[in-house]
Amino acid sequence: MIWQKVIASLFTFCLTIATAYSQIGGLRAFEFLETPNHARVAGIGTVNVSSNAGDVNMVWQNPALLNSDMDGKISFSLNPYFADIYNSQITYAQDFEKLGIFSFGISYFHYGQFEGFDNTGGASEDFSASDYAVQISHSREDGVFRYGTSLKFVANQISGFNQTAVLSDLGGVFVHPDHELSLGLVIKNLGFFTSKFVGENRNLPFDVQLGGTYKPEFMPFRFSLTLNRLYQYDLSYFDESLLSDDDNAVFTDANNNPPSTFNKIFQHVTIGSEVVLGKSVNLRAGYNHLLRQSLRAEQVGGAGGFTFGVYFQTKKFNLAYSNAIYQAGGVAHFITLGSNLKEFVKKKS
Repeated sequence: MIWQKVIASLFTFCLTIATAYSQIGGLRAFEFLETPNHARVAGIGTVNVSSNAGDVNMVWQNPALLNSDMDGKISFSLNPYFADIYNSQITYAQDFEKLGIFSFGISYFHYGQFEGFDNTGGASEDFSASDYAVQISHSREDGVFRYGTSLKFVANQISGFNQTAVLSDLGGVFVHPDHELSLGLVIKNLGFFTSKFVGENRNLPFDVQLGGTYKPEFMPFRFSLTLNRLYQYDLSYFDESLLSDDDNAVFTDANNNPPSTFNKIFQHVTIGSEVVLGKSVNLRAGYNHLLRQSLRAEQVGGAGGFTFGVYFQTKKFNLAYSNAIYQAGGVAHFITLGSNLKEFVKKKS
C-alpha cells in the first residue's frame, strides 16, 4: 500500500537527520512555532497531533487533521502571555470541491516595546519585536487514512531587522472506522532560511511527533497521549557549572542530580484529557512533563506543566478558554472564538 511506503520513507528520513538536529530548547530559530496558539491544544497539554474533534485550529498541530467537515469554519484566538507579550491568530477552512479542503491561517506574536540604547549607553529610539507565520494547509483522504501538508512563511522582526524562512509540515492520521480512535504522525518545520540575522547560526525548530486519541464507548471521556522530540533521546538541561568535582554526569536536574531513565523518557510525553458533557460543554486538562522540567525553579515545581480548559458550544458560535501553567506563579491564558460562515450564508438564503 502507498501508506506503508510513505511511513517507511518518513521513518528512514527521521533517522538520517536525527544527529543534525540533536539539540535542546533555546538553541533554535523561530521557536514561537512550538508555542501553543489556541485554546484547544493549550487545554490538553500544549502538544497534540491526533485529536480529531473537528477544531479547525488543530491544523497548526497536524495538517492531516484538516477534513471536509471543517468547510466554512473560522476561528480567532487571543493569547495573552507574560508582561506585554501576546499572540493572536486567525484560521479559516474552505472546501474547493475538485481541489479539496484547504485552510488558511495567520499567527502573530508581539513582544511589546523596548527602550533603545546606542553602543555608548545613550538613549536612542524605542523599538518593538514580533514574530509571525502565514500558513496554507491541504489534506486528502485515502480510506481510513488522511494525509496532509502545510506550507508556511515565518518571520522574526526586531528593531527593523528581519529573519525569514519557508517551512513545511508533513502529517498523517489513521481514523478507526468503528471506534473513536485516531493516531497521528507529523514531521514539523522542514525548510530553509530565506534571510538571516547577522551572526545567526541556529537551526530550524524541527520536530517529529506521534500520538493517539481515544474515547471509550459509552464513557464521557476522551484521552490523548502524544510523544514529541522523537529524534532526540535526552532532553535534560545541561549546566556544567552545577557539576561537582566527583560527579561524572553530563546532564543534571534542578537539584544537580543526574536525570533518571524514567525522567528522560517521560520528557517526551504529553497527556491530555477531555470530559465530554454533551455537545455543548467540554472540560479539558493536560500535563506536559518537558514543560515542567524546563521552566521549574530550583527546588520549586508547583503546578508547572499542568493545563486546564473549558469549551462552550452554542448554535452558531463556540468559545474556549484554557490556561497553561508554565512555572510557579506563571500562567498563560488562551481564548478562542469560532463559528461556521456557511451557517450564516444558509440563513440568508
